[in-house]
Amino acid sequence: MTGLGGQLASSLRRPEFWAYSSWLDVVTRYRRTRLGLVWLMAPVLMFMFVVGPLYAGLFQRDLHVYMVHLGMGYAVWRMLVMVVTDSTTAFRSNKSFILDGKTRLTDYALRSLAKALFYFAFSMVGMVGVLLWSSAVPAWAIPTVLVTVPVVVLNLLWLAYCISLLGARSPDFGQMLQTVLMVGMLFTPIIWEGDRYPADSTGGIIVRLNPAFHLLEVVREPLFGRIPGMLSMLYVGLMTVLGWVLAAILCRRYARYVPIWI
Repeated sequence: MTGLGGQLASSLRRPEFWAYSSWLDVVTRYRRTRLGLVWLMAPVLMFMFVVGPLYAGLFQRDLHVYMVHLGMGYAVWRMLVMVVTDSTTAFRSNKSFILDGKTRLTDYALRSLAKALFYFAFSMVGMVGVLLWSSAVPAWAIPTVLVTVPVVVLNLLWLAYCISLLGARSPDFGQMLQTVLMVGMLFTPIIWEGDRYPADSTGGIIVRLNPAFHLLEVVREPLFGRIPGMLSMLYVGLMTVLGWVLAAILCRRYARYVPIWI
């Protein structure tokens, strides 16, 4: 069993398993439906165009600003939830492959991430139209997603690997995460906006302890032509470095036990 870096490099050189199988899962799921892959765009679009005008009026926000805030926030949050949920059973659901000697565990973490990325990519097809429509988004700012979204993906990859290991060790871990995600959405600025809670208030401190808050900030703020807050950039930077260090440590100490755990 090689280290995390070696496994990941090997997986990226050979994407035929994790990339193709993820795409096949997505295609077969919607093959018999009338709209087919259009359903991949539907949740984000419905969320924006149903919830967006309603809550923009309720919160007395500019619709051009709020639609971008809501749409990008929900698209990124949905990708995060899909990665976390799928990762909890990533090793157990591929038990036959692992027991047959396919112990490059990064394949299964990448598989969880790839599936979520396919959904996110289709969501962005509709989201691009909203970005072009919104007068609050400068045209030059739209390509910033090509930089900020990969930062989120980089964090989701180490998270997927760590969760996969912990999910293999304890089936209860997945149930606990489901509960955390349900509560976590309430503390994440998707429907509401983070500036409603000042940074020095109790609510503001609780919200800013939420990693998802900072991941959303580094994606959404550049779209409005603004630089993300220094706290968010430091938070995401430290989370990226420390997360990969944690993943490497868990790989070195516990990856060998996965065939026994599952």
